[in-house]
Amino acid sequence: MEGQKARGEYDVFEVFVQKTQADFHVHVGSVVAPSPDVALLTARENFLRREKAVNLWIVPRGEIHATPYDEPDWFAREMDRKYREVGGYSENGRLWKMYRERALHLEDIVRDLGETSSGGGEGATGG
Repeated sequence: MEGQKARGEYDVFEVFVQKTQADFHVHVGSVVAPSPDVALLTARENFLRREKAVNLWIVPRGEIHATPYDEPDWFAREMDRKYREVGGYSENGRLWKMYRERALHLEDIVRDLGETSSGGGEGATGG
């Protein structure tokens, strides 16, 4: 009889509601029910009585797998990705400004090519 619940045994289901198709599902609470079907009906009655929604998820609490609170290293970053953080944008702006100041402009390239071909350098005249 393993895997089957005894008669009258209830499970806790976590409830997620999606208000519009453009929204994410948001956790709104939990219900206690003997089956997923009854949990859906109970969730609808408890959480959507006054509000509209387009989708409803129920998930058995035992099927939710979470990270442990006592392992802060679990969230440690493998590589430095500060450029992805909002604070990194000012640094990116400074670096782009430095790059633009050092970058050659079209006029500089044309001038350099003109000096090379008129200076009689190797390969410029097709020797």
